[in-house]
Amino acid sequence: MINEQSPQIEVAHTREEMLHILESIRLEACQIEDIYVIAKDPSKFKGVKWDANVKTYEVGNWVDQIKSWFTGESAVKEGFKRFDLTEGQTAYYAHLVEQGVIVLFAEHSAEPMTT
Repeated sequence: MINEQSPQIEVAHTREEMLHILESIRLEACQIEDIYVIAKDPSKFKGVKWDANVKTYEVGNWVDQIKSWFTGESAVKEGFKRFDLTEGQTAYYAHLVEQGVIVLFAEHSAEPMTT
């Protein structure tokens, strides 16, 4: 069961696992606003056709590197700060991505109100 009040975060160790998780997220969650596929190596995304609500994000990019000069944090950790995670989550997922893992982040929209 998916908690619509918080983001769903999954990790994949291979491209095939990433595609399987992405398909599972799409099938389980009918109210996804945005799905981000996050990796340090952009070749993980190469040749994959995404639909409109799936975005790729390469953490540790040049913008993240510039931010890291001012904060002293790693460029990958700076990249994760945009996702409104706790400090612990940010550190944990940044560490995983540094190791080559792919993180899938699904932001759920609010449930529509029924009257």
